[in-house]
Amino acid sequence: MNRIYTFVICLLTLVTVGNSQNTLEIRNNNLRVFLQSNGALLPDSGIHGFDYEQDGEFIPLIHFTGLWLGARDVNGNLSLAQTQQGGRPGPLNTTPGFDKAWQVDAAEIASHRQDFEDNGVIDNPIPKVFAWPGIGNPHFFDYNGFELPQDFTVGLAPYWDENGDGTYNPEDGDYPVLAIRGCNLPIIPTQMNWTIFTVQEAASHPLEISLNVFYFDCEEMNPLQESIFTYYKITDRADFAAPLPEARWGLFTDGDLGCPIDDYVGTFPERSAAYFYNADNEDEDCIIVQGFGASPPAMGIDIYRGPLDNMAQNLSVSSSITFFNPNFGSFPPGVTDPNTPEQYYNYLQGKWRDGSPLTVGGIGYNGTEPASFAFPGLPEQENGWTEWEAGNGQGDRRVLMNFDAFELFPGAVNEFIAGYTVYRDGEDNLGQAEGLRDQLDVLQAYFDNCLQVNSDIPELPPCTPLMTDISPINKEIKLDIVPNPARGAAFVKTEAAIRRVVIYDATGRSVLSSDSGQIQLASLPTGLYFVHIHTDEGTAVRKLAVE
Repeated sequence: MNRIYTFVICLLTLVTVGNSQNTLEIRNNNLRVFLQSNGALLPDSGIHGFDYEQDGEFIPLIHFTGLWLGARDVNGNLSLAQTQQGGRPGPLNTTPGFDKAWQVDAAEIASHRQDFEDNGVIDNPIPKVFAWPGIGNPHFFDYNGFELPQDFTVGLAPYWDENGDGTYNPEDGDYPVLAIRGCNLPIIPTQMNWTIFTVQEAASHPLEISLNVFYFDCEEMNPLQESIFTYYKITDRADFAAPLPEARWGLFTDGDLGCPIDDYVGTFPERSAAYFYNADNEDEDCIIVQGFGASPPAMGIDIYRGPLDNMAQNLSVSSSITFFNPNFGSFPPGVTDPNTPEQYYNYLQGKWRDGSPLTVGGIGYNGTEPASFAFPGLPEQENGWTEWEAGNGQGDRRVLMNFDAFELFPGAVNEFIAGYTVYRDGEDNLGQAEGLRDQLDVLQAYFDNCLQVNSDIPELPPCTPLMTDISPINKEIKLDIVPNPARGAAFVKTEAAIRRVVIYDATGRSVLSSDSGQIQLASLPTGLYFVHIHTDEGTAVRKLAVE
């Protein structure tokens, strides 16, 4: 217990994170974030991971943000980990020097694809495409200066496999993509930033986490231009450990809207979202921090996907709780920063740090009516419970959005996807929250459309992506899989010559391959799969249900 206690004491302490080999600066218009090779969304200074450019100055939005991971084993022992200050760079079984984050732009991917498509040969190698840490990349050492782990079949950076050979080789026309479970088409954001790191949730359950920070830039004015997305892929690398019967995960955010001591927090439970807004309409300078001035923006955090339950269904956000920096304002000790493992785990359950329930009214402490979500809805609402309506003392807030407990099995692969967005077109601080709510709905609709942002959907604002409007597959290939659903075997029907067929499960793992159109399914459990069919006319993806 002493080891865990020492770890969590420093979890929220203001420390300077050590410099990594490379810290990437990520800019989407006015919004900026940093990514270190250890997975921390922080600059090397260790403060203000997200900020916003106003009149040539960068003003803080978020101090820390990241995942909280807690679990009890079969004996009730509690373990905790977090990602907000990063982990150990590299995969679990890493090679010396594996301490890097990779960045690639859609324009570079487009140039690479055009180079390959004109004659089937790469004449002008693009370093960022050739350096991408895809499985088996034969050029990795030449462009990175250290070796790529060779024992990987899953877990490294995603890519489009042009010839379906299971290896990332840009000379074969392969290129980086964003791959999301359940989406047929690969996604090419304006920019992707990828790293992999390891944290310990329990002594026998090391977690290997890849993080892709990406964004879309549009020619038109669009909410995507004020948004940045994070995609964590979390693999339990335990070998022979027992499952963890009670695992809990949450997304922690310490918001600092300009001056951090005059903020409020709200939640939109039906949207799996939380937001920060200013307690008044003037965000003054304070301490050593520049404020936003009049009509400061609202900042929203929306969770699109969380861990899987035992039925392979995505869990939804089950609670959101706000706690308070005791250095700014007068708050009971039970609602301030946690200091012990049990206090952290209480927050992950949607309780106060002392184990008492969140309740309706005031700051949510010592009431009579239990609640799952703190301060739900817009600030102004008749008979509502919000910080604005309650007249709470303004201050420095943290928010934690949690999922219900689930059983974590060795080898399990989970996705965690969230978006961070800023809204500043409202008339005042309260109007910003209303505009933010509508902006969150637009971004959710884009995610529901698998982030195919250039799709012609009337309900969505137009987005002509800058240098991303390139088709990742040939949609004109005529083929089908029969029968579907299938049991035992399935067949690909097409007039094109089949080069290779690769089947991926719902977690993105390659589970089966064939050099012909006949697919033997006896080894596959019941479920939904994605079949990548590589032909002499191009590549297509189809869904296949196995009974």
